[in-house]
Amino acid sequence: MLNIYSFLSSLIFLCMPSSNGSGAHFSNGSTTFSDVINESKEVIERIMMEEDIMGLSVSVSHKGEMIWSEGFGFSDTEKTQKINSSESLFRIASISKPITTAILASMVEDELINLDASVYKYVPSFPKKKYDINLRQLASHRSGIRHYKWFEKDQNKKESIENGLRKFKKSKLRFEPGSSYLYSSYGYNLLGVAMEKASSETFENLLYERVTNLLGMKHTRPDDGDYSDKKTSGFYVIKKGKAKEARSINLYSKLPCGGILSTSEDLVKFGNAMIYDKLFSSETKEEFMRVDAFPDGKKNTYALGWGVKKDKNERTVWSHTGGNTGSVCRIIIYPEQELVFTIVSNTFGIDYLKFIKGVNAIAESFAGSVNDEN
Repeated sequence: MLNIYSFLSSLIFLCMPSSNGSGAHFSNGSTTFSDVINESKEVIERIMMEEDIMGLSVSVSHKGEMIWSEGFGFSDTEKTQKINSSESLFRIASISKPITTAILASMVEDELINLDASVYKYVPSFPKKKYDINLRQLASHRSGIRHYKWFEKDQNKKESIENGLRKFKKSKLRFEPGSSYLYSSYGYNLLGVAMEKASSETFENLLYERVTNLLGMKHTRPDDGDYSDKKTSGFYVIKKGKAKEARSINLYSKLPCGGILSTSEDLVKFGNAMIYDKLFSSETKEEFMRVDAFPDGKKNTYALGWGVKKDKNERTVWSHTGGNTGSVCRIIIYPEQELVFTIVSNTFGIDYLKFIKGVNAIAESFAGSVNDEN
C-alpha cells in the first residue's frame, strides 16, 4: 500500500469528539455504561457492515478498571478466526508516537536525554540542515522535516531505524524549526535514533524496558514482519469496495512513528499509565502535555506525542489516531473522568472520517455517562 494512506491518516489524527455526523445516535439524558455499550455495539456493527471492515477490537476502562472489551469480526477471509480483544495483534500505526514520547519522558527524568538539545548531539551523522533541530521540535512536529511522499512504499524486509533515515535525510527542511507545524512521521524516526544513541539501547529494548514490561503489556511488540508465532488480526485494504488481504510489509524501521503491534486491551493499560503517572512523574507529564502556541500566535493542538484539546463540553481530551496498511485505530483519554477508550481495526481504505466520527461519538457518550455511574 502506498504511503499516501499513512499521509491521509495524519491529516485528521486530531479529530476530536464533537459530533455524531457519522450516524452514531445515542440516547439523550442519563445513561449507564451498560446502555452505552449496547448502543455502541450497534454503531460498530453498522459501520463494519457499511465499510466492509474485516475485524476490530474495542476496550474501555473507567478508574483503571475495564468496563468493556470485545472483539468484532474475523482475522481471516474464511471467517474462522474471531477477533479476540485481549490477544489479537493489530498494527497501531501512529499510536506508536505517544508510546515513543512516553519512553522519551522517562529518559528525560533519568537525565539520559535533553529535550532542548540539538539532534546533532545524539545523531551527528545526520546531514546538517540550514537550521538546527532540537528533540522537542521533533516530538511536536515542529522540526520542518517532511512527512511521507505519496509514492514511497513501505519496506518488505527488516531494516534498522537508523538505516531507514536514508529515505529523507537529504531532504530540505520545509520551514525554520519551531516556526510552524508539519506532521512528520520521519521526524519521529529521527527522534527514535537519537533516543537509541543517548541510551546505548535499541529502540526495541527501550520499548520493553520503559513501557511494556512495566505495564504488563505482554502482547505489545515491534512489527517486524514475522507473524509465525503471533496471533495477528490479519491486515486488509479496501479494493473496489471489498476487503482484500494487504501485501506483505515490514514496519520495523518505523518503530518510533508507526511500527508497533498491540491489542486494544494493552492500549488501555498504556492510557491508564498516562492518567495515573505510572511511567513518569506528574510534573513531567504536565510538560509533555503542554500545548505551546506558534510564534505568530496561531492556535496549536499537538503537545509532545498527543493531541490535546477540550471537547464541546469543556472536558480535556488526549488523543491520537493511526492509519496504515491494514489498520485504522484510535485512542481517546478523558483524564479528568479517568476514562480510556481504544479501538483498533484491521482494514484500511475505508471511509476514514465516518469511522473516526463514529468512534468519537462513542467515546463522548462514555465520558458523558461517567457522572451517572459515580
